[in-house]
Amino acid sequence: MIFTGILWLLVWGGMFTGIYNLQLSGGLSDPLAFFQAIRALFPLVAVYLSLMWMLVKRPGFTFFRIPTGFLFAYFAIGAVSSVFLSPNRMTALYWAGEYVAPLLVIWVAVEMPDPLEGLRKILYLNNVVVVLIFAAIFPDVLRVGGSDERFSQFYRLPFNMGEMRANGVGRFALVTIIIAFTYLICRRGKRKIVWGVLLAPALFMLAQTRSRTSLLGLAISGVLLVLILGVDLRFLVIGPAATYLVYLSGIKWRLHGHVEKIMFLTGRDYTWRKGLVQIEHSPFLGWGFHADRLMLNSEHMHNSYLHSAIHAGVFGAGLFLAAIIAAWILILRSGLMKRVRRVEGPDLPLLMQSVLIIGFLTGRSFFESTAAFYGVDLLLLVPAMAYVWEWVQENPVGSGERIEAPVGTQGGASP
Repeated sequence: MIFTGILWLLVWGGMFTGIYNLQLSGGLSDPLAFFQAIRALFPLVAVYLSLMWMLVKRPGFTFFRIPTGFLFAYFAIGAVSSVFLSPNRMTALYWAGEYVAPLLVIWVAVEMPDPLEGLRKILYLNNVVVVLIFAAIFPDVLRVGGSDERFSQFYRLPFNMGEMRANGVGRFALVTIIIAFTYLICRRGKRKIVWGVLLAPALFMLAQTRSRTSLLGLAISGVLLVLILGVDLRFLVIGPAATYLVYLSGIKWRLHGHVEKIMFLTGRDYTWRKGLVQIEHSPFLGWGFHADRLMLNSEHMHNSYLHSAIHAGVFGAGLFLAAIIAAWILILRSGLMKRVRRVEGPDLPLLMQSVLIIGFLTGRSFFESTAAFYGVDLLLLVPAMAYVWEWVQENPVGSGERIEAPVGTQGGASP
């Protein structure tokens, strides 16, 4: 378990840096710049250690029965395209290696003696990292304040550890809300206060960013929560409050009350058209990883399916889509959303979080490149998919639930 935890931290270590930081103009004179450079290689270290473990242990192929196995196949096509078709082979292979790192670590976790416990630890690490990044970026959210120029703003992490735009900050706000709210309703006693206190700044951050994809995610998460918990009187307060937040941030502030602008794509459609032109020139295998940045003047595709197509062609895009569809087939066929409320212990909040995060990132995938390249979304989606799959395998339909206590009366393990 410690080994997979270290591997997962290495995968996170490469976030908000990249191959561009390997060019050290000041040598070792700037320790922070040097650290940014070496941590760009951390996910590749995780790849190496995972492969060495596999050579020693000779694990099975259980991983390929998980929805994330489709993502591995998508990576494989993209890696081939990176070698033979990319306009910059070394850059493409670097990002291919970064992409496969979390997939290999999850493979290692699934092949461990107690895979469910290993996946729990990875989800706990995700929760800790998300909350820490949320706390680190919050002062910059206060700095930006109520400016109408927030979408031209870069929110900066302390010590020059990275930066992100409003959509990225909104994502951290919403995932923090999901984490805090699920623990709030699953815990008992005074420990609930800790998560209740975290909700207020997270809601403020979400509203302040005016990120439409995150506000859409809030709506999707709310619907899924109703399906999971059933009729709950608390929703009489929570539902209208969430609806008002979406209206205030997304329509009144973001669109200045002009509802007809809600589908304005902020230039995404222009980028999509340019991306489609490149996809047409290599429709079956694409152009390898990082192709959008290399071939579209550093533009970002802002759509998971077009992003996967420019990376790995229609075959890769089909595999990427298959991963998303397979995750939902698993959730729906297993009756997971209705069964969650009868689960106790650490699995209760983690299952709820996983379903809500998968729902949020599914909606986000149409307007952002969710999990189509190495990024935060990939590190949230892959373990959530694997955890749901593993829990369903260990608790098949008809086997009887381990707990019959109602939601809200049982505690869970600490993240």
